[in-house]
Amino acid sequence: MSAKQHPTPRPDILQPHRAGDVESFPGGKVIYLSPAPLPTKSAPLDFNQAIGEVNDAYLDFGGSLPTPFTWQFTLGIPFVSFLIMALIFPTFSASITSNSEYLFLSEFKIFFDVGFEIGAWGEG
Repeated sequence: MSAKQHPTPRPDILQPHRAGDVESFPGGKVIYLSPAPLPTKSAPLDFNQAIGEVNDAYLDFGGSLPTPFTWQFTLGIPFVSFLIMALIFPTFSASITSNSEYLFLSEFKIFFDVGFEIGAWGEG
């Protein structure tokens, strides 16, 4: 075996870099990519509040608090799913299966009990 080999130098990740910097090392190179913003002559807007922090070295994307839409979506999907299972499913099923022998109201009650149970289980 040969003597102890010198380790391959690695790029210094602790040093801040700017977009377009190229750092060569034996076996390759690191290119720091980030396009410069296009000049639009208008103030930057972040409607979804997706950008947490911005400075000269980095941009923290997705580090902010949830937006109102996030809460509406998180709380609305289970509620709407419950309403579909508890009201729309029984109404549709009862209208299909009802006839002169089995009245709509009795069919609706049976499907409502099943749909309400499934909807409550799925919501929780």
